[in-house]
Amino acid sequence: MSLPDLLVALGILLLGAGLLYGTSQIPFGINAVVGPRVFPLIVSIGTLLFGALLLVGALRGDRAEPGAEEDTDPDAPVSLANPAIILGGFLLGTLVLQPLGFVLGTAIMYFSVAYAFGERRYGLMAFVALVVALVTYLLFTRGLDLNLPAGILRGIL
Repeated sequence: MSLPDLLVALGILLLGAGLLYGTSQIPFGINAVVGPRVFPLIVSIGTLLFGALLLVGALRGDRAEPGAEEDTDPDAPVSLANPAIILGGFLLGTLVLQPLGFVLGTAIMYFSVAYAFGERRYGLMAFVALVVALVTYLLFTRGLDLNLPAGILRGIL
């Protein structure tokens, strides 16, 4: 049995359970044939099923093997530095989401992912992260009429 494969399967099951719980918190729509819970419910159940399939495979001893074109060694030690950078960026972005706003919090998240993937042009990374976060904010707030925290950019956006 492969511990990394087992951990991935358990992580996906946990994610599916969290999605299902979040879906159960969505209020029912009024007079809606297809309410607001339908698509999140489909995604939640699909994620749980996928996690269950991965768990069964991991318990049977199946291993996720790299594709033939990948130049990797499945027995090499795993480095957790880059996932930790991404997780740290997401945690920091989440912590500053309310006080600084969606654009800056999300830009921190995008920046951390770019850094973890090896990008070192910091000015370009910051610019792209801010532009993508701003476009995302505008699409969600103007296009979908969602209420996202503007933070310190309130009055500008």
